[in-house]
Amino acid sequence: MIGCILTGHGSFAPGVYGALTMIAGEQDFFDVIAFEDGQNVDDFEEKMKQAVKQLDQTCEGVLIFSDLLGGSPFKTAMIAAQDFDAVEVIAGANLPMLIETIGLRYANTDLEQLTQQAITAGQTGVVHPKLVIKEDDEFGEEGI
Repeated sequence: MIGCILTGHGSFAPGVYGALTMIAGEQDFFDVIAFEDGQNVDDFEEKMKQAVKQLDQTCEGVLIFSDLLGGSPFKTAMIAAQDFDAVEVIAGANLPMLIETIGLRYANTDLEQLTQQAITAGQTGVVHPKLVIKEDDEFGEEGI
Protein backbone atom coordinates (compact mmCIF):
# COMPACT_ATOMS: atom_id res chain seq x y z
CA MET A 1 0.00 0.00 0.00
CA ILE A 2 1.07 3.58 -0.67
CA GLY A 3 1.03 5.88 2.35
CA CYS A 4 -0.30 9.42 2.02
CA ILE A 5 0.36 12.79 3.61
CA LEU A 6 -1.90 15.80 3.12
CA THR A 7 -0.40 19.19 3.90
CA GLY A 8 -1.21 22.82 3.36
CA HIS A 9 -1.66 26.25 4.84
CA GLY A 10 -3.91 26.78 7.85
CA SER A 11 -6.97 24.56 8.01
CA PHE A 12 -6.73 23.38 4.39
CA ALA A 13 -5.37 19.89 5.15
CA PRO A 14 -7.55 19.14 8.20
CA GLY A 15 -10.60 20.53 6.41
CA VAL A 16 -10.13 18.50 3.24
CA TYR A 17 -9.32 15.41 5.29
CA GLY A 18 -12.55 15.94 7.24
CA ALA A 19 -14.50 15.98 3.98
CA LEU A 20 -12.63 12.91 2.76
CA THR A 21 -13.43 10.90 5.89
CA MET A 22 -17.05 12.00 5.72
CA ILE A 23 -17.27 10.46 2.26
CA ALA A 24 -14.86 7.54 2.50
CA GLY A 25 -14.24 6.90 6.21
CA GLU A 26 -11.07 7.07 8.29
CA GLN A 27 -7.90 6.24 6.38
CA ASP A 28 -5.01 4.02 7.40
CA PHE A 29 -1.48 5.16 6.62
CA PHE A 30 -2.67 8.71 5.98
CA ASP A 31 -1.21 11.68 7.87
CA VAL A 32 -2.41 15.27 7.93
CA ILE A 33 0.20 17.95 8.59
CA ALA A 34 -1.07 21.52 8.69
CA PHE A 35 1.24 24.53 8.43
CA GLU A 36 -0.45 26.78 10.94
CA ASP A 37 -0.25 30.55 11.15
CA GLY A 38 2.66 31.54 13.36
CA GLN A 39 4.12 28.03 13.44
CA ASN A 40 7.88 27.73 13.52
CA VAL A 41 9.07 26.46 10.12
CA ASP A 42 11.66 24.21 11.76
CA ASP A 43 8.93 22.49 13.81
CA PHE A 44 6.82 22.03 10.67
CA GLU A 45 9.79 20.56 8.79
CA GLU A 46 10.47 18.11 11.62
CA LYS A 47 6.82 16.93 11.66
CA MET A 48 6.97 16.41 7.89
CA LYS A 49 10.24 14.48 8.02
CA GLN A 50 8.98 12.24 10.83
CA ALA A 51 5.72 11.49 9.01
CA VAL A 52 7.55 10.64 5.78
CA LYS A 53 10.04 8.46 7.65
CA GLN A 54 7.32 6.54 9.49
CA LEU A 55 5.25 5.91 6.35
CA ASP A 56 8.35 5.01 4.35
CA GLN A 57 9.12 2.25 6.87
CA THR A 58 5.61 0.73 6.71
CA CYS A 59 4.43 1.39 3.15
CA GLU A 60 5.56 0.69 -0.41
CA GLY A 61 5.91 4.40 -1.08
CA VAL A 62 4.60 7.75 0.08
CA LEU A 63 2.52 10.27 -1.87
CA ILE A 64 2.41 13.78 -0.42
CA PHE A 65 -0.46 16.08 -1.41
CA SER A 66 0.18 19.80 -0.99
CA ASP A 67 -2.21 22.69 -1.43
CA LEU A 68 -0.11 25.16 -3.39
CA LEU A 69 2.91 24.98 -5.66
CA GLY A 70 5.77 26.99 -4.19
CA GLY A 71 4.30 27.49 -0.71
CA SER A 72 6.06 26.50 2.50
CA PRO A 73 4.18 23.17 2.84
CA PHE A 74 5.13 22.24 -0.74
CA LYS A 75 8.77 23.26 -0.31
CA THR A 76 8.99 21.39 2.99
CA ALA A 77 7.51 18.27 1.41
CA MET A 78 9.97 18.45 -1.48
CA ILE A 79 12.90 18.75 0.90
CA ALA A 80 11.67 15.83 3.01
CA ALA A 81 11.07 13.70 -0.10
CA GLN A 82 14.63 14.01 -1.37
CA ASP A 83 15.96 11.80 1.43
CA PHE A 84 13.84 8.80 0.34
CA ASP A 85 13.64 6.68 -2.80
CA ALA A 86 9.87 6.21 -2.99
CA VAL A 87 8.28 9.55 -2.13
CA GLU A 88 6.42 11.79 -4.59
CA VAL A 89 4.90 15.26 -4.05
CA ILE A 90 1.86 16.72 -5.82
CA ALA A 91 0.83 20.38 -5.62
CA GLY A 92 -2.76 21.55 -6.13
CA ALA A 93 -4.49 18.85 -4.11
CA ASN A 94 -8.28 18.70 -4.25
CA LEU A 95 -11.02 16.43 -2.92
CA PRO A 96 -11.71 14.53 -6.19
CA MET A 97 -8.00 13.73 -6.39
CA LEU A 98 -7.94 12.35 -2.86
CA ILE A 99 -11.10 10.29 -3.21
CA GLU A 100 -9.78 8.62 -6.35
CA THR A 101 -6.34 8.05 -4.89
CA ILE A 102 -7.36 6.45 -1.60
CA GLY A 103 -9.24 3.73 -3.44
CA LEU A 104 -6.42 3.01 -5.87
CA ARG A 105 -3.63 2.91 -3.31
CA TYR A 106 -4.90 -0.45 -1.98
CA ALA A 107 -4.49 -2.04 -5.41
CA ASN A 108 -1.23 -3.27 -6.82
CA THR A 109 -0.45 0.23 -8.06
CA ASP A 110 3.11 1.49 -7.97
CA LEU A 111 3.90 4.98 -6.71
CA GLU A 112 4.52 6.55 -10.11
CA GLN A 113 1.31 5.12 -11.55
CA LEU A 114 -0.69 6.28 -8.52
CA THR A 115 0.82 9.75 -8.79
CA GLN A 116 -0.24 10.05 -12.42
CA GLN A 117 -3.74 8.75 -11.65
CA ALA A 118 -4.06 11.29 -8.81
CA ILE A 119 -3.09 14.16 -11.12
CA THR A 120 -5.59 13.04 -13.75
CA ALA A 121 -8.37 12.73 -11.15
CA GLY A 122 -7.57 16.17 -9.77
CA GLN A 123 -7.67 17.75 -13.22
CA THR A 124 -10.91 16.06 -14.29
CA GLY A 125 -12.50 17.00 -10.96
CA VAL A 126 -12.39 20.68 -11.94
CA VAL A 127 -15.48 21.39 -14.05
CA HIS A 128 -17.83 24.25 -14.87
CA PRO A 129 -21.31 22.82 -15.42
CA LYS A 130 -24.32 24.95 -16.24
CA LEU A 131 -27.76 24.50 -14.73
CA VAL A 132 -30.50 24.36 -17.34
CA ILE A 133 -34.09 24.40 -16.11
CA LYS A 134 -36.85 23.47 -18.52
CA GLU A 135 -39.87 25.70 -18.08
CA ASP A 136 -42.38 22.99 -18.97
CA ASP A 137 -41.10 20.69 -16.22
CA GLU A 138 -41.20 23.10 -13.29
CA PHE A 139 -41.19 20.53 -10.49
CA GLY A 140 -39.73 17.39 -12.08
CA GLU A 141 -36.19 16.11 -11.67
CA GLU A 142 -35.71 15.94 -15.42
CA GLY A 143 -35.56 19.73 -15.54
CA ILE A 144 -32.01 19.77 -14.21
